[in-house]
Amino acid sequence: MSKEIDWKAKGFASKPDYLMSPDGGLLIYRAWGASSSEWGSGFFSLEKPASVLDAELRFNIADWGNSVQFVSTFRLKPGFFYYKGPVAHGEKDLSRSGTQIFIESPFVIQVEKVGSFAMLKQDFTVVQRAGNV
Repeated sequence: MSKEIDWKAKGFASKPDYLMSPDGGLLIYRAWGASSSEWGSGFFSLEKPASVLDAELRFNIADWGNSVQFVSTFRLKPGFFYYKGPVAHGEKDLSRSGTQIFIESPFVIQVEKVGSFAMLKQDFTVVQRAGNV
């Protein structure tokens, strides 16, 4: 059973799939830093970024007010639903394709942290522009 969300407002390039986490759960990752929190607002990825530049090119993180310094690993517990789809990118940017995961609230009940966070390789500086939230 699929639930409708405003997928364009959530930063998806197309309508995401609505899936259930398998037995054993699903490893997911979150790049974060500065004013964005480790737990965020329900957005994660299936790909663990290797560096700040990799995270920004895949996920357009700065557009959402995230300055990208760290990466954390989480596990979506078995039997919980999530949205999975391609990240929306501008027509003229040089981004890499990326897949994002969105978990509706209360995601802190559905997700558990795995280990401690790690510093992303600082190969690029992400600067938040005025007016972005």
